[in-house]
Amino acid sequence: MLHSKKLMSILISATMLLSAFPVFASETDEPVVTVNGAEISDNDNDFDITITDPSSENIPVDSSSMRSTRITVHISMLQQPYTIDSFAKLELYSSDGQLLDYDSLWVGGVTTDLTYVFDVPEYTIGESFTLKLAEGLSSLQFYNDVYYEGQSIPLNTYTYENEYGDLIAANSFEMSAYPYFQKSVSLSYDGVPVSLSPGPRVVDGVTMVPIAQLAQYIGLDAEYNSAYNVEILSLGESDIYFNLGTAYTTVFGTDVNAPHPTVWIDGSVFASLRTFADALGCTLNVTDNYTSLNINMTSSPTVNNYYNGMFVNNHGISSRTDYLVWISLNEYKVRVYLGKQYQWKPIREMTCTIGAPESPTITGSFEYEYSMPRWDYGTYYVGPCLVFYGNYAIHSVFLYQDGSEYDGRVGMQLSHGCVRLKKNDIDWMYSMIPVGTRIYITP
Repeated sequence: MLHSKKLMSILISATMLLSAFPVFASETDEPVVTVNGAEISDNDNDFDITITDPSSENIPVDSSSMRSTRITVHISMLQQPYTIDSFAKLELYSSDGQLLDYDSLWVGGVTTDLTYVFDVPEYTIGESFTLKLAEGLSSLQFYNDVYYEGQSIPLNTYTYENEYGDLIAANSFEMSAYPYFQKSVSLSYDGVPVSLSPGPRVVDGVTMVPIAQLAQYIGLDAEYNSAYNVEILSLGESDIYFNLGTAYTTVFGTDVNAPHPTVWIDGSVFASLRTFADALGCTLNVTDNYTSLNINMTSSPTVNNYYNGMFVNNHGISSRTDYLVWISLNEYKVRVYLGKQYQWKPIREMTCTIGAPESPTITGSFEYEYSMPRWDYGTYYVGPCLVFYGNYAIHSVFLYQDGSEYDGRVGMQLSHGCVRLKKNDIDWMYSMIPVGTRIYITP
């Protein structure tokens, strides 16, 4: 009787427990199960599961025999500042050397990647092929090996198991490439980097530079003559002529042929660096890093001799401004220079009158302190006046109030100590020379 009561209690508890929960599904509902991202259903406990591994997408593989009719090559382009447009042609060969397929894709400065899909006769994964870089790229890199135009790259297809145990075909290959490009150029002069804009570059295998900028940096004058379409570089009385559109160049009176015609690039005249360096007696030390050239142009003996031959440069005279004034009393000359210490270039020479023997002009090193429009003496005046020490100044010859000359003599010892110049000369100095400029006076 006890056992019967226990059995009855168990049945009642089971009935109550089942009635406490809702029914999960009717007989027509099918449980939905997700396995590795794929939904599968239970139909009479017979699962039909299809799982696609993402890594095998777009690879045409017969899962029973692992065969394919395609080889894919994806190339990541290594960007360069001066890319040359081209068509990159790749050829695919069988292991016995038969050409199977080829393709040409455009490459430009905006190209970031290329994808080549070669359709080939059906083959079993595991076979080998050869990829040839026919043209249009500077180089291809596959793993750690670099290949150039005309060279062939072995491609070995194979299979592998993914993390789910599926067999995957490996017949797609990742590579990187350099497009055709002009090498970037870093230029130094006597070991000091030179900043040029636009920058120097390699054109048709020749290093070209914005010639006027480089010439002015070194100490030459530069002027473009539109009438003759020529860039003229001057060192004193000596000139170099770079003729636009031709390699014909005249270097200090001698005609030479540059390795590349002088051309316009980005609004500037570009000429051969080698021709310019040779003209000035410089040596070019070049380090080729494949994508760039580091060039050091040694100091020019021609330029150095020219500047060292000048008194103001030989004596290392400096100025707080870009101008320097040297007054040579024994020559009755006022010379104005533009540039910097050791590289002063003469820009104007003027004949002057200096102090009389009883009131000589002071000598030494001074600075232009301030200016006065005029010093008036009634019948005549002098001005403008560039005061450099006490009442010592550089000013005009004596002028009537209407501006005509009262006493226009120069090249003599006449003044009370000041330095007199013709009116057009002092007017030019007044307009050009800033306060703070060095006034250097020698006997």
